This record gives sequence, structure tokens and C-alpha cells, in this order.
Amino acid sequence: MNVDIAIVGGGLVGGCMARALGHNGLSVALIEPRSPRPLPAAGFDLRVYALNPQSVRCLERWGVWPLLAQQRIAPVHEMLVFGDDGSSKIEFSAYRNGVFQLAAIVEEFNLQQALTGSLEEQADLALLNGVECLRVDWTDAAAVLVLSNGAQLHARLVIAADGAESSLRSQAGIEADVREYGQKGVVANFQVERPHRNAAYQWFRKDGVLALLPLPQDQVSMVWSTADAHAQALLAMTGDELARSAADAASHKLGIMRATGPAAAFALRRLRAKRLIAPRLALLGDAAHQVHPLAGQGLNLGIADAEFLAGVIGARGLETDCGTTALLRRYERGRKEDLWAMEAVTHGLHTLFSSSLPGLSRLRNAGLNMTNQLRPLKKLLVKRALGKAV
Repeated sequence: MNVDIAIVGGGLVGGCMARALGHNGLSVALIEPRSPRPLPAAGFDLRVYALNPQSVRCLERWGVWPLLAQQRIAPVHEMLVFGDDGSSKIEFSAYRNGVFQLAAIVEEFNLQQALTGSLEEQADLALLNGVECLRVDWTDAAAVLVLSNGAQLHARLVIAADGAESSLRSQAGIEADVREYGQKGVVANFQVERPHRNAAYQWFRKDGVLALLPLPQDQVSMVWSTADAHAQALLAMTGDELARSAADAASHKLGIMRATGPAAAFALRRLRAKRLIAPRLALLGDAAHQVHPLAGQGLNLGIADAEFLAGVIGARGLETDCGTTALLRRYERGRKEDLWAMEAVTHGLHTLFSSSLPGLSRLRNAGLNMTNQLRPLKKLLVKRALGKAV
């Protein structure tokens, strides 16, 4: 089988890449070994994403957003961030910045289901579900993908969207800088006593970073980024015990909290591929980068990767080969600054608020209050969070 582009990894970023390439006049194959999971029958998915307005616009343009279960999406109209001294804070408002929302909270299953539905209708797209890419043999003119069903796939460009443990990245000899944070993100959903009014909350605490993100029906999604030992203690709690611990850590901002299901956790780390490209290969999403989740920008970066690479390919002009090194270099150059900036912000904030150096706590909390008073700086931060170039 011959195609112009083979995308390995049909998760959220790989699916977005396939949609971004629609109507581009190119044949595409999407290879995904796992079957999509359905939305939970009751309650909300444990894994949610804060999609910035730029990501939402991309999903609208690609025909994915209308297929989402809209009643399961919560807009974020306000965000409040608190320091670890109990009084310092910074507030961000959609209204004051002239936008409808700062972000939209969307469940992973909801987005994956909408992507799958849109991809099934896409012309010039071969969906290879339940198939694994075993290896890739590279030639000057094409890449040959050997698949688990015994078939071979010839492609001019291979796009690796196969996650942080990317086998394609390894096969291409691209090294990655990895830093384990020694932390886990503990996630759980709660019913809250007081209406959240579509506000997202975040507390920088001595035991980690606690975030409560709004869900419909006065529920919230918790992400508590904390040291491994504390994460294990949280996971060992009953639902009622975890709800009380989260409410205490949130200064009872939303009143009594009640667990609506079990908790889970995922390891936190920083990953940066030393290169985003190799001959006839481009890395996207977690295969290329991972950042600390405290800013909620991981998936937004992956969607931006897909948008930019599709734009480069779509603007190739008379070039018939979509896998040339010249095109791929444009992608790598165009994404490096944005990726570096987000990594610097998230890693810097993690380092600043996890440090116990004397006097640093007072300095960082004073910085929060000062930033809250400086409107130009706040507008700059909001502009970056909305997905706009600074």
C-alpha cells in the first residue's frame, strides 16, 4: 500500500494531525493499535484537558468540535491562582480580556470519540485500527512501514504521534532529554457544595500544586501534582477521606466535596526530543515534548504541532514530495520557540514553588501579588494562555 503520509499513533494528537491534513490532496494512513474507548456510562472521565481558544478554533475548523457531546464541556470564565501563604493570589478573567472563555474543559473520551467520528468520514484516509507499526525501513525516496498484520506501507512522510515512549523516535536515533520530577498527578472527580461558576482554581502548596477544574453539574476535576510518597498516601485514602483532604487543601473554597468515583495517578516528567525531525520523519505531541501539567498546556502544544505541520505541508507550492527535508526543517524551526517558551515557564514555576530555600517563599508570593497588579503583564500571560503568539 502506498500513501503520501503515514501517521503512527491514533490518539488525540495523531487524530488531530489526520484531520488537519484533510482536503490537502494527499493520501493518509492512520495507524493505531488500540481500539477507542467509549464515554463512561456515569459521571465524567478522570482525564480532562483545558483546551485554549486556539485549540478550540482548530477543532472547529477541522469539523471535530460539533461532534463533541456539548453538554459534557465546561467553559472556564475565570481562573484564580493562590500562593502558599494563604493570602497571595492572581486572578484572570475572560470578561476583562474581551474573550468568551479562557479555556474549555473537555474529557479525553469525549474528544477521542468526536475525532473517531470525524475521521471515519474523511476522504483519502485509511484507518488502520488494531494494527501496530513494528518497524520502519528508511530509504531516500520513501519510508517502508512493516505492520503487525503482515502488510507493508510505503509513505513519503512518517509522522510519529506514538507517545512519550515513541518507538519511531528511537528507531530514527533521536535522543530525548528526560527529567523525572519524582511526582505524580493524582486525578479524581468531586461533586461540590458551592457552585464553581465556571472558575478554575489552583493552589501552589508546600505539598505540590492542586488544581480544581470546572465540570458540568457543579462537579470538578482535581489534579494534585505532588511527590510520589504523598501521591501514594492520597491514592490509599477512601473517597470520603480524599474529598476531605482536597477540600482542606482548597481552603473549603467550594464547600463540602464528595467523591464521584475512584482516583488515579500518572507520573510527571519533562521530556524534550533533541530534534523534531529526521529524514522523512516528524515528531508530534508527547513523542516530541512533555511539560509539567501545572499550566495545562500539554495537549494544546500537540494540537499546535499538528496545525503548524499541516500548514507547512499545505503551503508546499509546486513541491510534490511532502517528506522533503526542507519542508520538515520549516516545521522544526517554526515550533522550537513556542515549545521552548512553554517548557521554560512550566519548569521554572515548578522549580520556584517546589524550592524550600530560605526567603524564597516570601519572594514568590510577593511576585504573585505584584503580577496581579500589573495589568500589561497579566494581559501578556493571558495572551500566551489563549494560544496567541506573544
